[in-house]
Amino acid sequence: MYTESGTPILLIDMDGVLADFDAEIIKRVKDRHPSINLLETRDNFYFSDDYPEYKTVIRAISNEPGFFASLPLIDHAITGWQRIVDLGYHPRICSSPIRSNSRSELEKRAWLERHFGIEVANEAIITSDKYLHPGIALIDDRPELRNATEAAWQHIIFDQPYNHHGVNKLRIRGWLDETLPATLKAAEALHAKHS
Repeated sequence: MYTESGTPILLIDMDGVLADFDAEIIKRVKDRHPSINLLETRDNFYFSDDYPEYKTVIRAISNEPGFFASLPLIDHAITGWQRIVDLGYHPRICSSPIRSNSRSELEKRAWLERHFGIEVANEAIITSDKYLHPGIALIDDRPELRNATEAAWQHIIFDQPYNHHGVNKLRIRGWLDETLPATLKAAEALHAKHS
């Protein structure tokens, strides 16, 4: 939950939180399949679930070599990372690999090194079992996390159109959200209460 020096660890997801998965999918779909009518806002966490008839096309795109390495940054992601550091937390990546893309972990680490530095990339946790890793909170765009009730951390939803149905009370609306400090303090208090 804390570093050796006592700094609270804040876990942060990548896709949809720091890396703009949707923007890259949309760009590639528009370039290669202009006949696919893309929605203005999505309803489902998985991009392909909003396009059942094009599921194969969309999954093929996210499985391409270089896909994860080419993701653009979410707006103000670098600023958000620095805000977390300045607020006295130790941010640490905790992101799921894409099982169908054997290069996803390697490419995610390369992406992190390019945008956030070698230390962040080396310390990153790439796992499907996020609940097993310590931290006071996890910032994630997924509205429901697998085994979240078994996790030591509190779930903070990173706001996206497809997660508005999530029932979690802790939510930040982008990296410039003025409530970020208060939300992190609330998560830390809840973590302490349940520890």
